[in-house]
Amino acid sequence: MKARFALALALSGVCMISGCARTRIRPIQGPLASLNPPPVYIIDFGTVIGKSSNPNSGVLSLALANGELFKGKWANQKESFVNNEIPGTAASFPPQPNLAFAWDAVFGNGYYLAHILGRDTGKAILTGSQGTVLQLDFRFNHGLAFGVAIDNKGNVYKVAE
Repeated sequence: MKARFALALALSGVCMISGCARTRIRPIQGPLASLNPPPVYIIDFGTVIGKSSNPNSGVLSLALANGELFKGKWANQKESFVNNEIPGTAASFPPQPNLAFAWDAVFGNGYYLAHILGRDTGKAILTGSQGTVLQLDFRFNHGLAFGVAIDNKGNVYKVAE
């Protein structure tokens, strides 16, 4: 317990020094969403490359409640088409060319088409220390990240403060 607290404290100190952003990720569909209460995790977006209000790439890290750790890089990519998978099915597991279906599942039908298509989104595909594959699509709004994520266990996540 003390080790986890020390790690969290160290990460938050690094975030303050390097100018990273932190945001929450919570399951809204799938096995983890059915837990009572559903878990809430924190994503740390590390030092970014590009303008601070509109970063182009960077690093991120995430720890799940079971101790699984994710670390990796993300980069911006322009959204150019709609991927119409059904969230939670094996066909929707990562990697996907984009998460249009997850944006609509989280923020409402047609959200991707109206607000994301044609814009740059941050993208990352990470493999955790216990084999979970997590894919994130997100945007920054005034330094805060919001978006969606999916994993290879049928979970769809909302990324938002």
